[in-house]
Amino acid sequence: MNKQTYLDYIKAAVEEGRSRYEADIAGWRDTFQPDRFLGMYTPPGNIPLLAQTEAFLYRVTGDETYGEQAKKMLLAIESFKDIVPAEVRERHPEYAQGITSFEPLFQGTHYLTGYMFMKDSPLLAPEEKRQIEDSIRSAVQAMIHFPEWGAHNRSMLRVFTLSLAVAALGDTEETREWAKLRDYLAQESFGGWSIEDAELYLPLWLSSCIVYAEQTGKEDDYFAKPQTKFYFDYITRLIAPFGQIPDFGDANFNSFWYLWLACLEKGAARYRCGHMKHAARQIYDYAVSVLDGPPSIYLAANFAYAYVWADDSIEPVPLQTGSELVLEDVIGKKIAFRDGWHADAAYMLLNYRDEGDYAAVPRQYLLRTINAPAEKAHHGHADENSVVYLARGRNVLLHDGGYRDQAPNGKYRADIYHNRLVFREGAPEAGGSMYDFLHDDGKYHRVSTEKLHFQTYAELDYSRTRVRDPYRKVMWDRSIVYLREEGVYIVADWTQALADMRLATANLWHPATVLEAGEGYCVGQVREIVQGPGHPTPVRNRDEWALLIEFPQTSRPNGHETIRRNYADSEMMYEWDSREVTAGTMNAFVTVLTPFALASGEPRPAGRVAVTELTPAGDQLSLRYTSANGVVYDLAIKLDLEKGILAREGYPKYSWERSKLAYGKLETDADFAYVRTDGAGGGRFGFVNGIGVAYDGAQLFRTPPMSSYQFHASAFETADHKWRAWDGAFSSGK
Repeated sequence: MNKQTYLDYIKAAVEEGRSRYEADIAGWRDTFQPDRFLGMYTPPGNIPLLAQTEAFLYRVTGDETYGEQAKKMLLAIESFKDIVPAEVRERHPEYAQGITSFEPLFQGTHYLTGYMFMKDSPLLAPEEKRQIEDSIRSAVQAMIHFPEWGAHNRSMLRVFTLSLAVAALGDTEETREWAKLRDYLAQESFGGWSIEDAELYLPLWLSSCIVYAEQTGKEDDYFAKPQTKFYFDYITRLIAPFGQIPDFGDANFNSFWYLWLACLEKGAARYRCGHMKHAARQIYDYAVSVLDGPPSIYLAANFAYAYVWADDSIEPVPLQTGSELVLEDVIGKKIAFRDGWHADAAYMLLNYRDEGDYAAVPRQYLLRTINAPAEKAHHGHADENSVVYLARGRNVLLHDGGYRDQAPNGKYRADIYHNRLVFREGAPEAGGSMYDFLHDDGKYHRVSTEKLHFQTYAELDYSRTRVRDPYRKVMWDRSIVYLREEGVYIVADWTQALADMRLATANLWHPATVLEAGEGYCVGQVREIVQGPGHPTPVRNRDEWALLIEFPQTSRPNGHETIRRNYADSEMMYEWDSREVTAGTMNAFVTVLTPFALASGEPRPAGRVAVTELTPAGDQLSLRYTSANGVVYDLAIKLDLEKGILAREGYPKYSWERSKLAYGKLETDADFAYVRTDGAGGGRFGFVNGIGVAYDGAQLFRTPPMSSYQFHASAFETADHKWRAWDGAFSSGK
């Protein structure tokens, strides 16, 4: 994949676009609705795209045939305004000086890019340039009536258009006003953090920031900022090992891969980064493998950016990372569980991103401006602590729920469309639909999240993330143990009520299609993935692998039912609990996710996880995993992290003898601990935030004692100290 790859595609797409031109115009006329969505006029979408791509090819090849076609498109934009009824014109103050010639955000970027390629061409007569620049002026004048602000895509798309409009028309009193507005709108985004948590919208924001930096001569400053580099590293480390971009927040399947591709080409060139270059190649290779139909002029327009920004001298370098935070626990708030970067590697993505405690006024402005109460500001979902993606062997096994069937609100933003716990007051009716009970108005209610733990060991990875939900009056921790050598994910959810109420909790998973189901389990498979509302050709998913979902030893009501999710019928698996609670009441759920090869001939890998103890108070959980070859993992999860903390005057507030807890054979004071035994006398252990671990009566590790001065007693005492994490090996008899 290089510049020539992009160029060849653009040429083919332009030929296809020319051949479809009249049919596309006729289709636009047949379906034109002046009141559609926001009621703003938009001309045929193929015209700005052809203007950009024809002009691009003229600039790159020098072939005047492309230039003449580009000029034709740039001038043709004025030919369609008479379709707008007079009553529609009259109700829009944006049209006081005439109907806008093109939609300034999503069409303006392409139209203006095309004109910038052509502006100095002798093919354009002075009067033709005046017409084109009047078209640009009309779009900017309309946009000034609603210059959305804040660090998000629609604000920066306005900046994109304004940046090119200023460059196109030159330095005048009028464009100086545009430039002032441009700079105010860009202020929070330039080298800053985006408000958005949406795979679809982040590349629109990022590419617009890139263009603003280019057009204002601020590239060196922009790319030197650590916040800027964050987003290029972010997507590089978020993609699946075979190149798919997981959809999170407002997004559809593999949304805007072509714009992420262009951004990564720019990042690779600016940072001389082979990892970004390799990520661009992965994204391209996967997306092209699932494309169907003739070359797309829309793709070609975005490939033009990729061509301009690409540097073919950068050598692609694959990443070699394992499971990791992506990239940290303040802005990214995602954890990727991986067993490698080869194309068939396993990959799961946990999203615990909340709205964040930054950009308070822009977030408030958005909430009071946009008719989208189901989204967290901005374009985010109620997906905190959700498993948004799971794949194995290039088979997608879990994915996010989609964006929306229609505007204005995004139905699939609500909590019930995600692989997570959801909370309601009351209880479902006996024999009634779980979906009907859980479904509400979908309005988003702000929560806060944080990472408590993330630790990798030789055999497994462990995370614990927390949601505080003041609306539902619940605190919820989700722990995930990824047994990497077994390819199994154990999810332990713990809740604590923050008030007295009748609390219903549902443990929801969305396997799409249920192949087999029984008490406390189902086998699911994603057969195909619809790419958006009304999309005619769903992506056919690979079908070598399926996902076994188990609720081990559950005594709770459980089952599955068909709902509408991601624009199609989809199966929702659930386990639920409803009880009277008082403030402080604890509860726990365990889910086991096991990808397995359908054609392997091996028995379904069920029943390998046992809940060896869940204390009546719900504050302590013991689990045992037994593999097919006799390897055993004993897992200890301290659900209530306050348990074992000493109520005494002095410090530290813990000791081995008084803080350790029993988990069957395993004893520890740690928040999490494991012991792995192989039946041959060998074993390994690890823990997080603890003093020590004992197993089967033998002390495997204990932190060295320390001398601690007790101010209240004016004396020293010997005390224990917790280490953040540790691991090691042992043999029987040690």
